[in-house]
Amino acid sequence: MDSSTIIGLIGTVVSVFSAYLSIKAEKKAKSSATIAENAKNSVLKKQKTTSLAQIFHDSKRLQQVFGKYSIAQSNGSLKGVEFEKDGELLQNYIFSFNENRTLLQETTEIETQAVYDELNILLNRFTNSRTVNEKKDSGKQIRISIDDIIFKLKKVIDNRNSELE
Repeated sequence: MDSSTIIGLIGTVVSVFSAYLSIKAEKKAKSSATIAENAKNSVLKKQKTTSLAQIFHDSKRLQQVFGKYSIAQSNGSLKGVEFEKDGELLQNYIFSFNENRTLLQETTEIETQAVYDELNILLNRFTNSRTVNEKKDSGKQIRISIDDIIFKLKKVIDNRNSELE
């Protein structure tokens, strides 16, 4: 065997070995990319769950504020209630709800446009009420609407948490 044949044979072996190493590195890179993508998706899912939990917490707080309208036995039992402050709390909740509508639409069965519209109507009715009795009736309707949001959020959060475990 002459030297050019030996060099050609060595070159072929090196090329085959290089191709093998290249294929192995490609598989490892794909595997790493899949692991990284899965980790990213897991983090995003946890962030969404955390955001939903914050909306849930805000909803519970608003439910407590407007709960007094449902349990008021008489208009006198609402004496000293700061109706304007309660209206501002609802307005702030609507702002937050609006900011998170895309997330809520993607992850829950809440019809976000309908709920957003309803909350604004209820806010207007509440703030434009002239008598305590009208405030009480509007407050009850707000609490019922918030109860429905809480029910739907709780179901989604529980399902998401069980998937993360």
